[in-house]
Amino acid sequence: MFPLQTLRIGLGSILVLLLLATTALGENKRILYVDSYHESYPWSAGITAGIRSILDAQPKIALEIFTMDSKRQPEEAAIIAAARQAKELIDSWHPDLVITSDDNAAQYLIVPYLLGSDLPVVFCGINGNADSYEFPPAQVTGMLEIQLIDQILATLKPFVKGSHIAFLKGDDPSARKEADFFDQRFNLQLDRRLVKNFTEWQQEYRRLQQEADIILLGNHASLPDWDAALAKTLIMNETRVPTANWDAWMAPYSLVTFTNLPREQGEWAAKTALKILNGTSPAAIPVTTNHKAGIYLNMALAKNLGIKFPMELIDRATFTAEIAAP
Repeated sequence: MFPLQTLRIGLGSILVLLLLATTALGENKRILYVDSYHESYPWSAGITAGIRSILDAQPKIALEIFTMDSKRQPEEAAIIAAARQAKELIDSWHPDLVITSDDNAAQYLIVPYLLGSDLPVVFCGINGNADSYEFPPAQVTGMLEIQLIDQILATLKPFVKGSHIAFLKGDDPSARKEADFFDQRFNLQLDRRLVKNFTEWQQEYRRLQQEADIILLGNHASLPDWDAALAKTLIMNETRVPTANWDAWMAPYSLVTFTNLPREQGEWAAKTALKILNGTSPAAIPVTTNHKAGIYLNMALAKNLGIKFPMELIDRATFTAEIAAP
């Protein structure tokens, strides 16, 4: 075994780590992981943890991480500039394979810069489907992120009177793609409330208590002025209709959460990368979807709404009092 240098490169900082591990690969290989967002964003942190859990055990794999920071800097010009920086890193560092997470890396890096090259790519975290990117199977494979909206709606159905389903989230490309996917896959016509800041979020949340039967709450990552304490107070005092979401770190803000597990995405991407570097063609590894889920229930909010969950659901769930919200 020998020291392995792992670099984390964001748009403003570099962290150098020395790691030791084991591998079956016959020669040293380089993997670049391009994260659409930032390292403290819980979804990104979970994917990164999954990737590291596999690749940190590989001393002949050099892992370099580039963060596009496109949640905190959502302007298209900033995203384009970040993707260009990632491409410059590819040109200078010459990785043997690229892993990406989420849609912005796919749209702004893979499509314009990597498609048609001999550089294999493994994606994860792309919402719903990747058809619009027209990835060639011989070069690109990955794991899609599918939210469990059908299970959420089936769980809430006994507690609602109508079919008016609203979607409340910060206004960014990921939110718009999510809403489109929900409409198409689950045959919905969502009442979309995409907001620019926390003040607008509060206003729409209050309005929807009178207008909607179910509120699907997207995460607040694109709302820079999010106030966790004020949001919790508002939710506990003014919620009148069932709410749901699919991010574990948003569970304290909603009645039910059926969450995807970002670590699953990262682990799969890293294992798939190793298979490709060991000689398996990406074409032999079909695009897949997430399979694991966690269930969280907000029992205090359920009490306020007069909702009693069935014991079968309670037995499978974690209660949100056990979760720290960012």
